[in-house]
Amino acid sequence: MRRALPALTLLISAALVPAAAFAQPARVELTPFAGYRSEATVDSSSDLGLNRNVRFDSSAFYGVALDIPLTHNWQIELLANRQKTSLRFDHGLLSPAQKLGDITLDYYQAGFLYQWGRGQVNPYVVVTGGAARLDPDFPEVTAEDYFAGSLGAGVKVFFSPNVGLRFDARGYWTNLQTHYDDRSRHDRYNSSGDLTTGEGSVGLIIAF
Repeated sequence: MRRALPALTLLISAALVPAAAFAQPARVELTPFAGYRSEATVDSSSDLGLNRNVRFDSSAFYGVALDIPLTHNWQIELLANRQKTSLRFDHGLLSPAQKLGDITLDYYQAGFLYQWGRGQVNPYVVVTGGAARLDPDFPEVTAEDYFAGSLGAGVKVFFSPNVGLRFDARGYWTNLQTHYDDRSRHDRYNSSGDLTTGEGSVGLIIAF
């Protein structure tokens, strides 16, 4: 029994060391990530009667997140990501979609992340707002910026106090309302549409 006590003490100490190691002060987290974004359909309408369903194809995306601690639970999150996809007109269930061309979709977001737990596994929820930049690869068409927001949830799994993985699921909403006013030609119209899409990603956390 006396010989077993030192071994038992050593085993308990070894189990407690990781927990103590993860219980560090809040740190800045830099997370490069990659994932896959679902197909999205925009129900668009305009004053000119051009009401069509525009579809963004599903594809991979990549980006980076910077989380700055306010407390152990709260962080400010700065986020940027890029998706290269294709844009199509969706004519309905029985008609093939017409490909318009390629388009790059960038999100630039800032918001708040709330996480619970100070150990190795930390679940979280996050909300952000900012801009979506749509840059079509079409002749004589320029990039446009629109208001966008996101809501997400996930979990951070740390392998050491400085390195971990982040698993993230998120939904985006983008307001595609556009106002056109050409006084020289007396042309004026409004168009509107909402772009909603979901995604999943995994990233490498580097904490410092």
